[in-house]
Amino acid sequence: MPLLTRWGFVVGGLVFITSCEFIEDVLIVDPPNVPEIRICDHVATNDDVTTMKDKIKSQAFKDERMDRAQMVTKGYCFTAAQVVDLMSAMDFEDEKLTIAKDLYDQTTDQQNYDIVIDALAFKSDRDELKAFIGQ
Repeated sequence: MPLLTRWGFVVGGLVFITSCEFIEDVLIVDPPNVPEIRICDHVATNDDVTTMKDKIKSQAFKDERMDRAQMVTKGYCFTAAQVVDLMSAMDFEDEKLTIAKDLYDQTTDQQNYDIVIDALAFKSDRDELKAFIGQ
């Protein structure tokens, strides 16, 4: 009876690799496909989002707002509704699109990202976000 291992199976002392590839003369054994698990340092509360918005809005210039937004959201997970709320801290539509893209991987309910798409004013931005997330 074959012994199933993580990357293949063993029969009679011989190892049969089920998934591999050669890259620059090196055999790379692919681990099995496992579901992706998103881990974040902190789950943002609505109070956290309000504080983040205040910190973003306190910056006078566009570049400073974007830098602050990236700094204060790092390590947090958000709901799609919270992403929309954070987008409201931005003055320009291109900033809102950037935030929507930046926070997609940090969103716990990506199946609801349609509300983020709908929060963008321009069709071209909505189309760009859809393409970015693969819709």
